[in-house]
Amino acid sequence: MIISFNKIIKSTLGMPVIYTYEPNQDSERFQRPSKQPALKLKYVYKENGNFENQSPTNQEIFEMPEDLIHAYYAILKNAENMDEYCGGCGTIGYAKTPFPDAYNLLSKEAQQKMSIDQFIASFLGTGHTTLLKLIPVYTPPETPKSIKYYMVEIEIITGPKCSETDNNMAQPTYFAYYYGIATSERTLSEGWKIKSVDYIPEDFLCAPYHNWQWDATKVVQVIFGEWYKLIDEIEKVEIEGPNIKIYAKGKDNRYRFDALRLTNGVDIFLHEYVWENGKWKEVDYIVEDQKSLKFSILHFN
Repeated sequence: MIISFNKIIKSTLGMPVIYTYEPNQDSERFQRPSKQPALKLKYVYKENGNFENQSPTNQEIFEMPEDLIHAYYAILKNAENMDEYCGGCGTIGYAKTPFPDAYNLLSKEAQQKMSIDQFIASFLGTGHTTLLKLIPVYTPPETPKSIKYYMVEIEIITGPKCSETDNNMAQPTYFAYYYGIATSERTLSEGWKIKSVDYIPEDFLCAPYHNWQWDATKVVQVIFGEWYKLIDEIEKVEIEGPNIKIYAKGKDNRYRFDALRLTNGVDIFLHEYVWENGKWKEVDYIVEDQKSLKFSILHFN
């Protein structure tokens, strides 16, 4: 039997069982991995501790914080620590060999807080790491000029923990996603170094069923319209890949709010701008007890 579009299949009790279409396509946005490609890294790490194409080695000075972060994830892309975890059929990447090179990109202060063994242990269960997104985020005004913050999103391949009885049995590996803040610091003698990287695990089962914070347009409407009475209407929304720009107006001002869509479909709110003297000026209207609504280093501090 062919069921026409917009009709439903009913049970013998007359209750709807299956819709023949999904009005909001939520399963594609929230319950499937993103179709966005991985970020193309500037460097390709080689097992001898260098990068291809005459790029700087991890021992040299990085003049730009973005280059430092590209190098860091180029190294981690080939590193694994699957001890006690099922996955793989032999050596994975360059095994643990790359970890010391990644560790060398940390600032001296970060290394004092975490030994090389602790650093390697922090990747337990990680078989492969792919950098998906790298975007500058809001910097609080009191931040020193030697500090830069970047939003990062990573995709890892992991597997279940193994026991001695099932270690030789077939087990599925699977993908997991994290987003967070990579903090870089410019040092006098070594250029840019990584001060810290803080991650939040992504949940694929929350946003489709709860709350409104996962949608950038609703965030702008609720916070800046209903709560702060700052905007009167949203003029347009531009979506290009994962990047979202929301333009609004209120009273005599124009505003722009930038957000980013994560792999799990959730929008995270990143920047606020007001049109001033012919250009967009970054501002921060979020009140103190609501800082968590905008993703920044304040999430972790």
